[in-house]
Amino acid sequence: MPDYSIKLDLPTISDVDRIFNKQVFPLVEQAVRAIAQEIQSNWIDAIAAAPIWQGYKQPYIDSIKVDYWGSGMRAEIVSDYKLAEQIESGMPPRDLKTMLDTSMKVRRTHDGRRFLVIPIRHNTPGNTAHAPAMPTSVYELASQMRASEVTGTGTRPSGQTTVMTPGSGMAPSPLQTPFASNIATKKTYLVPNHSYQWGGRLKRADLTAAGVSQADQRRFAGMVRMKESTGGTSYLTFRTMVEGSSGWVIPAKQGLYIARGVAEHIQPIAQEALNEAMRRELGND
Repeated sequence: MPDYSIKLDLPTISDVDRIFNKQVFPLVEQAVRAIAQEIQSNWIDAIAAAPIWQGYKQPYIDSIKVDYWGSGMRAEIVSDYKLAEQIESGMPPRDLKTMLDTSMKVRRTHDGRRFLVIPIRHNTPGNTAHAPAMPTSVYELASQMRASEVTGTGTRPSGQTTVMTPGSGMAPSPLQTPFASNIATKKTYLVPNHSYQWGGRLKRADLTAAGVSQADQRRFAGMVRMKESTGGTSYLTFRTMVEGSSGWVIPAKQGLYIARGVAEHIQPIAQEALNEAMRRELGND
């Protein structure tokens, strides 16, 4: 992915770069560096103040760098963060169900619709590095549940026809039809499969009694406390993405244009600073 960058329209910089260097015009070189550092600082501050989830914000901040070239007389402030373009310019709506076309882990309903079971991780209060944190009221309930754990690993056919029932969960259907074959072996394509011993699940009634909002009840109902092989604990909900459903569509998101705003603010300041450096170098101060 190309870098996202801030560039200022400062013709004087390119003129100086063609003719002079930092040994001849040290004040201009100092001005270029000062302008670049100011832009970097302003960009970082603007990201920190923007309405961006912390899991995206800090990596974006960490990615802001200054590149110098042309004997130090030119500078570009860049970000190589993979989501910079989306944060800056926005995103069109996205239908996440397109992953049903590429994932070999799909199962099929009895009527042939593909589906995936998506585990969604929820962080504990105060931890937002990789996912938003759950409310304290939800955590107090979840942390008391009997833990679930993986009891074994194996394989299953890709596209396995699966019976889903509210009481017993998922089970392979006795009637199976071919779905995908391994190109090398010409046999049914197999994907990893886990066996679980399930513990407690967070119930809506418990969430209601704890005063949890309706929105959070929908989000956290069914959550499990999963015992990890490393000895730690994770909190997961499992949601089903089914072919043909209306959900799993991320709406369009407007761009924040953080970098553009910084550039527009700095442009006249930077031009004046560079002009002042030139006047001093030429003895016109």
